[in-house]
Amino acid sequence: MQDIDRAFKTILALTPNCFLDLLFGRKRKIHFKEIADPQINLPELRGDKVLLVKDKRKTYAVFLEAMLHPKQSELPVFALKALGMQYLLKVPTLVTIVYLEKKKHAVFPEGYEIRLGALSNQIRLASVLLWEYEARILSGELKELAPFVPLFHIKPDPHLIVAQKELLQRVPDPNVRADLLATAMIVDIRSFGVEVVRTHFQKEIHMLKRTSIVEDWLKESFQKGRLEGKLEGRLEGERQGRLSLVHKILKQKFGRIPAELQNRLQKLDDEDLERFSLALLNINTLKELNMWLRNGASTSHNG
Repeated sequence: MQDIDRAFKTILALTPNCFLDLLFGRKRKIHFKEIADPQINLPELRGDKVLLVKDKRKTYAVFLEAMLHPKQSELPVFALKALGMQYLLKVPTLVTIVYLEKKKHAVFPEGYEIRLGALSNQIRLASVLLWEYEARILSGELKELAPFVPLFHIKPDPHLIVAQKELLQRVPDPNVRADLLATAMIVDIRSFGVEVVRTHFQKEIHMLKRTSIVEDWLKESFQKGRLEGKLEGRLEGERQGRLSLVHKILKQKFGRIPAELQNRLQKLDDEDLERFSLALLNINTLKELNMWLRNGASTSHNG
């Protein structure tokens, strides 16, 4: 998924208008502004792309994430991101999951539900099944998304590469065209294997070596060992990022948090911290916060 994720982020960065056409239609009357990662100070809130969209004088944050196929375990993270983004940006946030790979019998959830007895709270998540737009992509209307077409087929035909290249050759900007061809190569390696890609992209490979995305791809095997050594530190960083987000939300809700409650938060294990992040939706007083930290955290261990 790492290569596909990089390809998706590259296309989002190069052609955000294409995704807005996909989501809202070509005749949309909206304006947008991209939010760069440095503007989102918490790693826990960073997504593949965040756009501030203005429609009829109202502003929304559109949070785009790519997934090959549904993963139930990821939904609480997206729900937390939606909640945190609304607090930090002070605008309604729409989390949109773009599914890239067509699979048999896949179920695409529309939200994440927290349930306790008769009580329930649901966070809805929009989803886009990219293969449903294949006709618009192949017609040239959404040609910038051509790199993903092989993922739409369980057994893709290598002749799709010819269609990909023909569509991408119509992109007028030569720099954008080169990066889109590079993303197509990366997706095609997953779908067809290295040898097929070498055969179909012989002329392009020399040219594409100058693009940033291919330079990263060529270096990846050398970087892999170093990244594995950093994994342990990264996981601890993710926990601290989530704690930092929780503290920010609590501060906005209640102001100053007593030191005793802060210490209890710090001692939550990863599972309880995730549960607490979502329980924040229904915690409205310091008394309720104290009760959850006394009783809620122990439920998953004793139940």
